[in-house]
Amino acid sequence: MQHPHGQRRRRLGLRATAAAGGLALVGGLLLAGGATAGLASAVRTAGPAGADHADASDGCRLANGIKHIVQIGFDNVHFFRDNPNVPSDLQMIPNLLNFLTSNGTFLSNSHTPLIAHTGDDLLTTATGLYGDRHGDGIANDYQTYNADGTTDPATVFTYWNDAIDDTAGSPNAGHDTNPNLVYSPAPPATTNPPVKPDTVAPAPWVPYTRAGCNVGEIATVNQELENPTPDIADAFGANSPEVQQLNADPDSFKDPETADYIGLAVHCAKASAFCANAEAVKYGQTTPSHTAVPDVLPDEPGGYTGYQALFGNKYVAPQLGGGTPDATHDGYPVTDAAGNLVDLNDNQINGAFLNDYPGFPGYDNINASQALAYAADMLESGVQVTNIYMADLHGNEFIPSLDGTGGPCFHAPDALASGSACYIAQAQYYNQAFGTFFQRLAKDGITAQNTLFVVSSDEGDHEAGANAGRAIQPTPAGCDGATVSGDTVTPDVLCTYPSGSFGELDGNITGLLAEEEGNTTPFSLEADTAPEFYLTGRPGADTPTVRAFEHAVAGLTADDPYNDNPNQKLAEYLADPTEEAILHFVDADPARTPTLAMFANPDYYLQTGPASCDPSGLGGCVSQTDSFAWDHGDYSAEVNTNYVGFAGPGVRRLGLDGPAADQGTTSSGANSGEVEVYQDHFPGPWVDETDIRPTIMYLTGLRDDYEHDGRVITQIVSHPDHALSNPAVTTLGECYKQLNSSVGDFAAYTLNADTSAIQSTSSGDQTYLRTDQALRGLEVARDRLAGQIKGELEGAEFGNQSVSNAGALTLACDALIGGARALAVQFELP
Repeated sequence: MQHPHGQRRRRLGLRATAAAGGLALVGGLLLAGGATAGLASAVRTAGPAGADHADASDGCRLANGIKHIVQIGFDNVHFFRDNPNVPSDLQMIPNLLNFLTSNGTFLSNSHTPLIAHTGDDLLTTATGLYGDRHGDGIANDYQTYNADGTTDPATVFTYWNDAIDDTAGSPNAGHDTNPNLVYSPAPPATTNPPVKPDTVAPAPWVPYTRAGCNVGEIATVNQELENPTPDIADAFGANSPEVQQLNADPDSFKDPETADYIGLAVHCAKASAFCANAEAVKYGQTTPSHTAVPDVLPDEPGGYTGYQALFGNKYVAPQLGGGTPDATHDGYPVTDAAGNLVDLNDNQINGAFLNDYPGFPGYDNINASQALAYAADMLESGVQVTNIYMADLHGNEFIPSLDGTGGPCFHAPDALASGSACYIAQAQYYNQAFGTFFQRLAKDGITAQNTLFVVSSDEGDHEAGANAGRAIQPTPAGCDGATVSGDTVTPDVLCTYPSGSFGELDGNITGLLAEEEGNTTPFSLEADTAPEFYLTGRPGADTPTVRAFEHAVAGLTADDPYNDNPNQKLAEYLADPTEEAILHFVDADPARTPTLAMFANPDYYLQTGPASCDPSGLGGCVSQTDSFAWDHGDYSAEVNTNYVGFAGPGVRRLGLDGPAADQGTTSSGANSGEVEVYQDHFPGPWVDETDIRPTIMYLTGLRDDYEHDGRVITQIVSHPDHALSNPAVTTLGECYKQLNSSVGDFAAYTLNADTSAIQSTSSGDQTYLRTDQALRGLEVARDRLAGQIKGELEGAEFGNQSVSNAGALTLACDALIGGARALAVQFELP
């Protein structure tokens, strides 16, 4: 969830010449393709958009006849089945899935970046940039080194312009104050001179507002106010009525202020009446006054002045009909008798943890009926672009109609297992909401004929618990939870999970290191299934202290009842800073770079704790919890394989393009959690979340102020321009994904090599040192070649410039991936 309340054995040995030979071959191919030694100078880009777009006041101007955009980013809603016998999340929302496959293309072979969490994934989707360039590759929280070698924690979730939000109870006097979304125009780890960590990433709503479109944000990541402090003061001013309200509230959680000002926003086009005419009665006042505030983006390329925004339900709702009792639109309810906004089931939308207090319902539990009602209200009120986030199906969302006495979710746990009663009921609820949403939009004339619909999820999950083919299985055997026929979901044989058979395994890694390995080196941790270690004092990567610590982490084991293995190896993969950069989570701020990243077996969630605990069995260093069971962040095909659906003008109607829901990687079987993306060979275009943004920009005829890390998905475009029509450009784009994606082939090979090298114990540590040197060479070559390919693709996509050397670049791309594989096979690549 977005805002929580918080085994491969490798032979040692290496011949560095294999990788070096691959690099030499790539260099020759680049020269043959016309590249120069300074590839950055050869990159062709479409240029900044800021100077090209006139300020718009004459309506929303988009290409292909597009009048509206509806973009949905789910929290962990899956297309592939988690249990092979139970329909998947999207299969149980057929009103949505059928809409996408009937009106466009649904790509089921899409992928996440790393670390695969809500913050990084949704920011990547919104910008088309990997975390090393948008600034938050480690999510949903991270650590930053202080001047004294200790660290402070920080959250990814801030407003776009915010500095790092240090969440320590008493922040260190030398804590990091750089921007949270620290931008880099090129991969920072290989850019020379180093990128200064003082610039905020370009904002994703800017191309739309410059084109005359209003942009609505519904619980999206960092595009509306995220936290009462410091966001309310930053947006409204230190002496504003809004801050006076905040200061007067004795509640430390600030629930009323969250309901009023957090979670919703509209970024307005210049001179838009939506913002210009917005009024409401502010705290401490008795008459309405203007509520829009300047939409400030001081670092935006090309400048961004004269724009306004509305923040929060208190100020957005009146523009949607709030304040008018029993308002309707085309027969659909908008407000209740009190004039408060309602969801698609005519229930008042209340603030989280509040009774009869209208407002934003919170990030954790905003459900489809609420989020889609906000979107419909906005689209009907002059907001042309809506970005929507909503909660998942497998967390108990405490929906009143399902949660009451006798309901399917009454006394249900926080984490819901596949095929269980509350899970199925919530899926039915979401399905009904999407049916109502599409019917309502159709009455408004908002359809796939004039509207671009884009639907994706942040990431997949590993279901930690009983499953088909595991040592513990749900009952009865073969339970399916529900059947789906057409647009109807019907409960069938529900799955039950006896006590002790479901829930993640929470590991005290401090205690495990001390008890099993005798290692008590001080460190701080970003707790996760993919935890990052920050050793106190910030020692270098090849120092004895770090190497001993890495060996200790690599040796950890723990009990896993789901595998019936009392000595389950915890570390699946390990990454040092060189590999972290290859995986795109070393950003321009060096204070955030971890000493070591660990991708654990996804049954486990690892955190710090007491140094003394019982390492055997469960209940000591490792314990089971049924409050959490859906683990992500990890390096695993269940987590990293995703989907994206496009429907609307300019999109081909290909239906499902990729593996079916029952053909993907699941959490079942003896290898649960241990299949990686590079081991799957699925049909359909191989894409990742960086590709969503440039594809939207291409379809709408807009441009960003920067070069994307992704590419336009040419396979789904109905009428590509001349440059993109060349099949060689699509072939180059496909190779580029395997070269530059965090979970593509190149990264998989280098991660395997790095893991084995970290675990090695050769004389003088030569295996590790030589491997690290080879990885650094591969990293530099990858970034240089990827930079040239990106420039060529951007020129083709946004300038219709032919890629005359596509074949040579593809050859170089394949050769460099081959060099990475040659390095990995020295360690018996699995």
